[in-house]
Amino acid sequence: MDKPTPRVNAGMLGQYTNTTVRLTGRVVKSQGSSLVLETSDSGTLTVHLTPECTVNSEFTEIVGKVQGDGTVSAFTTVDLSSNFGMYLPRCIICCS
Repeated sequence: MDKPTPRVNAGMLGQYTNTTVRLTGRVVKSQGSSLVLETSDSGTLTVHLTPECTVNSEFTEIVGKVQGDGTVSAFTTVDLSSNFGMYLPRCIICCS
């Protein structure tokens, strides 16, 4: 990834189809190779994980490509602290 990746929330995904983005959120549900992520705007979306991507905490950052159906195919994941919260990501997205 040689170029910057925009930080987005679920409500912004439609603007970034076929684009690599960063999403920060709370894992609502994890099942097999996918998970449901709640983002800073309280929206939810499905993230498809590769075998190399693992999520081991309640809060995570996903770097992935937005698909035409509104899902995200993850390239990498970063586990965040369990007391991370969603206030900071909301502020960062609103200001960028």
